[in-house]
Amino acid sequence: MNPLAIGIDIGGTKLSVGVVGSSGLVDGSLMTESTPARQGAEAIVSLAGQMVKALHGFGDVSPTIGVGSAGVISADGSILSATNSILGWQGFDLGPAMTKEFGRPVRVINDVHAAALGESRFGVGTRLGSFLMVTVGTGVGGAIFRDGQVLVGASGTAGSLGHTAARNQLPRVCTCGQSGHIEAYASGPAIERAFADATGRKIRLKEIAVLAVGREHLGDEVVANEVIGSAAAILGVGLADALNLEDLDAVVIGGGVASIGNTYLDAVRAAFVSAALPGPSKAAILSASLGPLATVVGAGTYASQM
Repeated sequence: MNPLAIGIDIGGTKLSVGVVGSSGLVDGSLMTESTPARQGAEAIVSLAGQMVKALHGFGDVSPTIGVGSAGVISADGSILSATNSILGWQGFDLGPAMTKEFGRPVRVINDVHAAALGESRFGVGTRLGSFLMVTVGTGVGGAIFRDGQVLVGASGTAGSLGHTAARNQLPRVCTCGQSGHIEAYASGPAIERAFADATGRKIRLKEIAVLAVGREHLGDEVVANEVIGSAAAILGVGLADALNLEDLDAVVIGGGVASIGNTYLDAVRAAFVSAALPGPSKAAILSASLGPLATVVGAGTYASQM
């Protein structure tokens, strides 16, 4: 790994830039701004350029910049497919646009693939030979780490757990436009919708999580536990299907929904163990350790692998 490399995380709500060194993210280097998602792709590239130029005093930075982005990424860094959370993102030639903006080489990787790379190099994955990385937040993303690398796949979609079928659920449209995918039931917005449907109250996931750990267990507290438990169970069964197929050492779960804590993770584990084959059922279900920094760290690591 080169001494220092710049990593960029482009998400639907935030854009982060940081410098990654041999021990992970360099202290004081992280910068975060709101993603100008409704202004379109060119505005995002311009903002990223301004943020990178603002980085200084970090020594000998690798000439290559790493970018972790939402969407399915081609070999040249173009966005093959994406949701509409960023205006004009699908089909955008991100890698070439970033290269022109920065005047230096840019490597682009899917954001969850980047997060898995970050966890493998600096996080909980350092002690694992193989794992499935799952991020549960606005969507449900996945990545497979095996044999020292993140598996991208023939079309760039390897590990896309959120867009596999949820078992025994009534049809519900997913953000990708298809129906019945895990993301449509287990994501943060899906939990919020389920709570609103049951109670008539539209509140955010953090508030639902607070209700779920209430001591009275009456009314909305019961519903909060039920909707979180249902989402966790659907994810757990999906993880069982994935590990029955891939037979990995562990599952590493990150994202805003996972931050609900042990109640959520315990429900995921219970559903996973009940649905997995005896061998895969022994795989550990672990919390990611890099949190929101994982994609920046992984993107910088990816850049340094030239």
